Amino acid sequence: MVDDDEIIRAANRFFGKVGSAVKKAGQTAVKAGQTVTGVGRGTVHVSLDQARAAPGDDVHGTVTLRLTEPVEARRLVVELRASQRVVDARGGVRALATTTTTLYRFERELGGARRYRDEELPFTLTVPRDPGHRPQAPAGRIGDVARAVASVVSPSSGPVEWRVTATLVVPLGRDLEHGVDLAVA
Repeated sequence: MVDDDEIIRAANRFFGKVGSAVKKAGQTAVKAGQTVTGVGRGTVHVSLDQARAAPGDDVHGTVTLRLTEPVEARRLVVELRASQRVVDARGGVRALATTTTTLYRFERELGGARRYRDEELPFTLTVPRDPGHRPQAPAGRIGDVARAVASVVSPSSGPVEWRVTATLVVPLGRDLEHGVDLAVA
């Protein structure tokens, strides 16, 4: 005949096995969720030695990877981008809609396809002298007339905004990304 203590021990062993199987399944689900969403993988941080630069200057900085575990990635890139917001004019009335136009974009690859761990990678990017390559109106009365007509016909535009962004490109998952603004004057 089986006593109560043996039944309790057998039940503990059984539920212990079930509990460890459920725990393992939960850990696998969390890992799969991290792979797809990128949440919990860590961070990418870009920092610049100086927050201001002039056209033609070199911008020096560092990309810092703080990862909770090694991550398989396609590449690590740092990008310099200049963009400008433009207000569209429709029917002679200024609309509330704005669009962002990219004037300049340059990517530098810091690393190719490999397993990334915690590390710091330095980089250098050069700010172009003229990112927009916009034609300038000639000086004098003809130029004044051309600028006046252009301001009526074409949409108004805001200042050029510069940004440096680092991206760890992860296959079948969410990329890890961080960006900082750069003042160019």
